[in-house]
Amino acid sequence: MKRFTQSICRQKPSIKTLINQKNHSQALKYSLYLPSPLLADQIYCLFIKNGHPLDPILSTTLISHFTKLGDFSRAFSFLSDTQNPDIITYNALISGLSRFHLSAPALKLFGGLRLRGLRPDVFTLSSLIKSCENLQENEIVHGVCLKLGFDAGAYLVSGLVENYAKTGDVLSAEKCFRDCSSVDNVVYTAMVCGYVWNGAFEKSKDVFVEMGSLGLELNEFSLTAVLGALFDAKEGEQIHGFGVKVGLLSGVYNHLNNAVTNMYVRCGRKLDAVKVFDEIADPDVVSWAQRIAASCDGAEAFELFKVLLFNGLEMNEYTMINILSVVAGERMLRPGKQIQVFCYKVGFLELVSVGNAFISMYGKCGQVDDTRHIFDDMTCRDSVSWNSLIAGYSENGFIGQAIEMFYHMRESSLQPNNYTMASILEAVSNSTSPMQAMQIHSHMIKSGFLSDDSMISCLITTYSRSSVVCESERIFSEVDKKNVVHVNALANALVYAGCHTAALEFFQTIWGSYPEVDSSTFSIILKACGAVTDLTQGRAIHCLALKARFDQDTFVESAVIDMYCKCGSIEDAEKAFSNISTDNLVAWNAMIMGYAQHGCYHEVSDLFNNMSKFGVKPDEITYLAILTSCCHVGLVREALSYLDCMFELHGVIPQLEHYACMVDLFGRVGLVEYAKKTIDQMPVPPDAHIWQILLSACNIHGNVDLGRVAASKLLELQPDNESAYVLLSNLYASSGKWNDVEKVRKEMKEKSVRKEAGSSWINVGGSTHHFYAGDTSHSRGKEIYAELTVLYEHMLASAETNMYFQKM
Repeated sequence: MKRFTQSICRQKPSIKTLINQKNHSQALKYSLYLPSPLLADQIYCLFIKNGHPLDPILSTTLISHFTKLGDFSRAFSFLSDTQNPDIITYNALISGLSRFHLSAPALKLFGGLRLRGLRPDVFTLSSLIKSCENLQENEIVHGVCLKLGFDAGAYLVSGLVENYAKTGDVLSAEKCFRDCSSVDNVVYTAMVCGYVWNGAFEKSKDVFVEMGSLGLELNEFSLTAVLGALFDAKEGEQIHGFGVKVGLLSGVYNHLNNAVTNMYVRCGRKLDAVKVFDEIADPDVVSWAQRIAASCDGAEAFELFKVLLFNGLEMNEYTMINILSVVAGERMLRPGKQIQVFCYKVGFLELVSVGNAFISMYGKCGQVDDTRHIFDDMTCRDSVSWNSLIAGYSENGFIGQAIEMFYHMRESSLQPNNYTMASILEAVSNSTSPMQAMQIHSHMIKSGFLSDDSMISCLITTYSRSSVVCESERIFSEVDKKNVVHVNALANALVYAGCHTAALEFFQTIWGSYPEVDSSTFSIILKACGAVTDLTQGRAIHCLALKARFDQDTFVESAVIDMYCKCGSIEDAEKAFSNISTDNLVAWNAMIMGYAQHGCYHEVSDLFNNMSKFGVKPDEITYLAILTSCCHVGLVREALSYLDCMFELHGVIPQLEHYACMVDLFGRVGLVEYAKKTIDQMPVPPDAHIWQILLSACNIHGNVDLGRVAASKLLELQPDNESAYVLLSNLYASSGKWNDVEKVRKEMKEKSVRKEAGSSWINVGGSTHHFYAGDTSHSRGKEIYAELTVLYEHMLASAETNMYFQKM
């Protein structure tokens, strides 16, 4: 009986009953929950016809309802019909306008309530702040807050800080933040976010630490904010651990889980990102987008896309962008086209961001025609569209088209930005044209790009790749406030240009003058030490890295291993490898390649077999090192086995370098015909290097017919390659074809092709000594040749002894 009575009490009277009872006010409220607004209009007409005044309370209800639907014409009509509207009524309409970021009518309405003599409250100003779309509007509202005395309240300050930061005015955001007398965790979180949005990541972390030291609550919003500033996985792990400890990752909403996943992806810890995703009870569309971003390659991303598609799970443009960002290479071209068809069907292709992602994807797949088709079909383009197209042309060697699009972009309404200039400088670098580099340099000076450190470093790199390293040095010398970006750019430029001794001297200079060096500086200089096999200086720089606490950086660790290997000190390399901070692939590759270069096949094999035990997956470089070790030892069967299992076991597709190793191996053991067969069956076109390897093998083993073919192919690709003429001439000479020798030498003379003398060097006591074939100019030349004679006699004696024992 009690339950029946309760159900009766809960029943609402019908709208018809309320109208018959002349209760038009209640009927009007009930009509808001019906699907058609026309009934509400009809009841409202009855309400007015029966002489009921629209009071502020009912008006606020009606306005709130219709603003949520975006029906502002009805909302404004209710406001105009309200007798003596109060500030709450105005707040309802201003709040609705701010929800749709309609700043102009919100500001106009605010002026109207002031004319009525109403005093705004904190809710009025909060809604007004939320409606602001640009810096000028935010400054106007901020001025109103100051005038009315609401400037110090945390509730409003957080919105002002957020608005200033979003428009890039960090100084104003900081002033609002510091002037706030009653700060709370919301204000601090807004400042943390503001710094992240503007790239001031260190300041963001400092404010977060200050927030914790004041005892303010660290919730999922503040943790999510600071995660955007973290690029070191160790710092990210601390935030992740704190979130787990206080139970913030097990809530209903996934934004903190998604932020943690994104942090791990950004820091290169994709396996950890996958683990975080797997622990999300109900992943949303953002979670899946981050999971796709954590894919190890395009194939895995495409499989995840199919899972979402077949299960009818939600996808948005960010899902598609993340999938396309990891799709690269010719083998992913077909899946990429399938994704394009899907995007076309559901309408994602009309979005500029998705179109840009396809331009980038086709560029990475080497399909420049498809890249251009996507670009031409876009109804709306932004600067990213142009930048992606220019980058696609540049990366695929279409230098002329890249420069042409750069000029077209300048003619359009969009002006080139830093990303545009970085792509065009990359294209100019590949063209090795100093004149083009100078032209772009002039444009950068006129357009003011040289005020940006990253642009200066790109220009330094471009000149070094254009074989004008002196210009790189000049640009560096003209920088007033030099920092680590400039230092690393010039150091890298010197190493790239082969000026290794100059790079070491430069490092000695900047070590005393500029304390701003980082892990990248040490990685570059250690590479220079390895190039000149300067073990003494390499050890000294290794000690400096230890002293500066860069020794546990992934790239420094691998550079140290590589340097010791190239300097011939395998023992030091092994010691460095045993002390690496994490089992990273770069360090493993450096050690495996070091063993390979020293002919230590068994050590290479053992290290490769141990990779899986430590959770390290081999890549293209790993297999290149293995094949190199097989090549040096002459292990044909083992090399073929590794080549066959590259893709089957680890999904690694053999590249040109891997086939070059096989051609070299076949040539070394005398299987020249197999070497030629390998070239013919390669899925990629051979380059000049491979034909030169084959020609050298033919020269060693006296295969004239194949040697002619190899020389012909080599000279098609490199008409001025002096080695091709010399090797072919030697091949003819060894076979007694003196007429052919004469023809080759005559052709060399006509083309003014001269073979540079072979040279070698050795570093002794910090000094590098160079030697050329047949050179006697060295100050201790007589002693050197005397020692060579002794060594030659020892070699002859050893060979005679071996022959004697073989006959026995």
